[in-house]
Amino acid sequence: MTNVVNFQVLAALGKDYFDQILPDIIRNCSHQKASVRDGHLTLFRYLPRSMGAIFQNHLQAVLPAILDGLADENESVRDAALSAGHIFVEYYATTSLPLLLPAIEDGIFSDNWRIRQSSVELLGDLLFKVAGTSGKAILEGGSDDEGASTEAQGRAIVEVLGRAKRNEVLAAVYMVRSDVSLTVRQAAVHVWKTIVANTPRTLKEIMPVLMDTLISSLASSSSERRQVAGRALGELVRKLGERVLPSIIPILSQGLKDPNASRRQGVCIGLSEVMGSAGKHQLLSFMGELIPTIRTALCDSTQEVRESAGLAFSTLYKSAGLQAIDEIVPTLLRAMEDDETSATALDGLKQILSVRTAAILPHILPKLVQPPLSSFNAHALGALAEVAGPGLSSHIGTILPTLILAMDDEDVDVQSTAKKAAETIVLVIDDEGVETLIPELLRGVNDNQASMRRGAAYLIGFLFKNSKLYLADEAPDMMSTLITLLSDTDNATVLAAWEAFSRVVGSVPKEQLPTHIKLVRDAVSTARDKERRRRKGVPVLLPGLCLPKALQPFLPIFQQGLISGSAETKEQAAEGLGELIDVTSEKTLREVVVPITGPLIRILGDRFPWQVKSAILSTLTIIIAKGGLALKPFLPQLQTTFVKCLQDSNRLVWSSLSVFLSMVSSLFT
Repeated sequence: MTNVVNFQVLAALGKDYFDQILPDIIRNCSHQKASVRDGHLTLFRYLPRSMGAIFQNHLQAVLPAILDGLADENESVRDAALSAGHIFVEYYATTSLPLLLPAIEDGIFSDNWRIRQSSVELLGDLLFKVAGTSGKAILEGGSDDEGASTEAQGRAIVEVLGRAKRNEVLAAVYMVRSDVSLTVRQAAVHVWKTIVANTPRTLKEIMPVLMDTLISSLASSSSERRQVAGRALGELVRKLGERVLPSIIPILSQGLKDPNASRRQGVCIGLSEVMGSAGKHQLLSFMGELIPTIRTALCDSTQEVRESAGLAFSTLYKSAGLQAIDEIVPTLLRAMEDDETSATALDGLKQILSVRTAAILPHILPKLVQPPLSSFNAHALGALAEVAGPGLSSHIGTILPTLILAMDDEDVDVQSTAKKAAETIVLVIDDEGVETLIPELLRGVNDNQASMRRGAAYLIGFLFKNSKLYLADEAPDMMSTLITLLSDTDNATVLAAWEAFSRVVGSVPKEQLPTHIKLVRDAVSTARDKERRRRKGVPVLLPGLCLPKALQPFLPIFQQGLISGSAETKEQAAEGLGELIDVTSEKTLREVVVPITGPLIRILGDRFPWQVKSAILSTLTIIIAKGGLALKPFLPQLQTTFVKCLQDSNRLVWSSLSVFLSMVSSLFT
């Protein structure tokens, strides 16, 4: 096609020829080259004038190309498309209005701001044409209440469009007055003030349609469209609050009955915008409608609706305060007792808890922790803990004891859900919350009830194994308490304490282990004395050190001290190891006798002070007494070590060596 077209010739060729070439023109409007797109879009400025009614029949096919051109990256292409659009409106505003208007309306809600801007301008041209005004009035500043239009022009628009369509169009224009793009806002404000004579009266007339438009936009998948609708609703309330609230709030409340979940979500977002924009004193008279509406939304069957309702509740709380809590939370708690509504009610609580943790928790927890704890309440506590997170710290003393006791409940479901909830709670606590959690767990392991001691011990182990917090500083108190618990009268508690101790030791950096030797020795001594008192002085073994592999969590502490510690640390480690073995069963000792004895013999053969040698000889004597024939493979090394020790002149070393030699002789001869 040549760059210059003789439109008269084209018109003379007639409809059939035009029908043939039009698809090529439309296709070239999306050509790779901007100049080609520009040229073919420019054709549409002249074709209406040349083709007349023939071209009017093809508007439906041409309009998509015009809209695409309005969003083109090239400015000249955009200008060509907009010029063509103006021509279409000029020539076909009255004859093809049902065809032009829907396409322009769709463009107003486009994700592309350029299309929105051009569509608003084209809509303005169309309305100006219908109203019989040029639309060229300069409108700067002034109040929105009064525009440049006249009542007659307004009636003309209604006569041509019909009242329903007029309301839809004005609702769209009003919404984009709050567009995120300045140029779109300016274009929309100009159109509005040119065709609307009195803003408050017009808004009252179009309010149902406007709210429908805003709610639909608030429920849109486009974040930008939601933002525009929210800003429009906020501006509506800020500027005309007392005049429009009586109309807006009932419409929003009624919107929750809509079967479309997206629209119900839009209602909740709209409520947030309205309450956030209105003054506190303005909302007080509407609490009778707002609170039941949000309460209903919090129990909606769709999660997205409940999430938006939670945000609306947060906004409501700023104005209503405790009234919002007192009238909503009890209803949700009652709904949790009904099998049909329990799941949605729980999620509703989670939503309001996520936005108002500190205010809501004191109202929820007393109800949920009432004994006897049900499976659902235990589940609810865990679910709410995930949302509340560190906010639970100040309530640990209320929640944890109830859950720990429920971990030993006769009902298996209660046991399982309580255990899972307790695990969730100890893991959501942050660094500051540890200062509350650790004392509570220590209080639990010292409780009079075995079930409490057992559950608290389990949670200590779970915390130290799974938490991402740095807990090495908390390890000493835990280790001391758990070792003492190895002499507990309840076998299940002993096992739980040993498992927890293993995990606590596992959380301590290797290089720090020797610093805990004295602590472990003192704790073992305390546990031994406690057991002796219970058995009235009879030599005892600690129940926790008669378990399979019982010594494994202890060995790294003493072995690290023997290998890398100072002479004093080596002495402490050797003596502590002997004290530990003394209260360990022979069967348990035989499992680890080899890894224990080897390092002791090696250190004994090195040049260390007499205190270290004496301590090691004493420990080896205890091992031989309990280990028996399991030490026979070490006999050559023991003989060599014995000869080396003879060279030491210290009396205590000789004394220890004498006892050691006697034990070896009686065992292997």
